[in-house]
Amino acid sequence: MSECPILDENGIVYRTCEADEVLRVLASARRREIVSELEASDENWITVDELARAISATGDDGWEGELHHVHLPMLRDIGLVDYDRHGRTVRYYRCDLVSSVLEAVDAKVPSAR
Repeated sequence: MSECPILDENGIVYRTCEADEVLRVLASARRREIVSELEASDENWITVDELARAISATGDDGWEGELHHVHLPMLRDIGLVDYDRHGRTVRYYRCDLVSSVLEAVDAKVPSAR
């Protein structure tokens, strides 16, 4: 399958991942929500608490355990984030495929007339 570059803040390829990995990770609505929040940020660093508050603002509380034990580790495993459990920070690396998938999922399908 095709490899997708993951870029650091300077636009330099940090690592690559497989398109299948990106699609698998973004199959979860919760991870799409997390990544959308990271994509919308002007900074490439965010604290876990800030991220949790931003996601909780969408109306779903009590999921922070999943954030720490499921979602951030999966995003880390494919190289989209560095997650420092002790420092409680997340560093996000951009990937054009991720942006494209999020856009496609969020796109409104025109109704047939």
